[in-house]
Amino acid sequence: MLSIIITTKDTEELLKNLLSSIKEDKTLEPLLKEVIVVDNASVDRTGDMVKNDFTDFLYIKNEKNEGFAAAVNKGFLHASGKYMLFLNSDTLLVEGETKKILNFMEENPDIGICGPQLVYPDMRRQRSFAYAPSLVFEIFPRSLIEFLSPEKNSARPSALQNLSSALNVPSLIGAAVLIRRNVLGSLGGFDERFFFFLEETDLCLKTRDMEYGAEGKKYRVVFYPQAKVIHLQGKTVAKNWVKGRIEYNISLYKFIRKHHTLLYYMLFKAVRFFKCCVFLIIFSALPFFPVKDKLKRSYTYYTKLFLWHIKGCPDNGGLRSSIDAEQS
Repeated sequence: MLSIIITTKDTEELLKNLLSSIKEDKTLEPLLKEVIVVDNASVDRTGDMVKNDFTDFLYIKNEKNEGFAAAVNKGFLHASGKYMLFLNSDTLLVEGETKKILNFMEENPDIGICGPQLVYPDMRRQRSFAYAPSLVFEIFPRSLIEFLSPEKNSARPSALQNLSSALNVPSLIGAAVLIRRNVLGSLGGFDERFFFFLEETDLCLKTRDMEYGAEGKKYRVVFYPQAKVIHLQGKTVAKNWVKGRIEYNISLYKFIRKHHTLLYYMLFKAVRFFKCCVFLIIFSALPFFPVKDKLKRSYTYYTKLFLWHIKGCPDNGGLRSSIDAEQS
């Protein structure tokens, strides 16, 4: 019934813990068809670890880092389950929780994609679903929109909410998502133009537009807070935070261009560049140069974001620049 597909890049210890948590979840044994690890050209001992310690799992190593979307699509080609559980390597399964999501989707055939409540190791809640980026959210503070929204729950993808029932949402956080095989196949997998970030948001939007059955109903994207997955948030991108944020902007512009008109895209881009300039002016106007690490990091980010815009927003301005350097 279930195929688990994991992408990794130089996260040997995190991956080992995740794979161990899968093995330790005895409730999955009768349901699990295969576990597939797709390695985006790790240079640590990831391959040896998987081959030596998890011999019954399929290990696929790419010759170069192809990005998240391309990696999971490759894993999907080798999967045979009715459901695909896509996991980041910085997640951990909690025994019995994945089975809850499977049962829920079996009971609700109109759900195309489902996501659990992401939590920290101490079980504090994390943000688990999200908005689709838009010009409105770019211009106005999200806190204001959340306050004014008549549908508070769907408008507030906050970790502070303690939701007790399933909720239809615009998009899910891609650290852990369960997808029907037929849905992903019909959509042609994840869009590989997104190297990292927003590929799951793009897929959620396409799923919600997808019709099924004779009546032409649309699939739902659902947040299911009754099930939990531990997410060691940020562990996989912390070492390249600034370049990771530039990569987010690359994916963001691709997302907006794909789902909106050219005029909308140009306005969105202009607003974001203007905000970048404002932040740089604010930093420059401070009486003392930022001395705190977070402020320094933010200053570096907005400086590089400004320069990236000036260079014409190239695709290799973010994480790919690090990859190109590694492979040269």
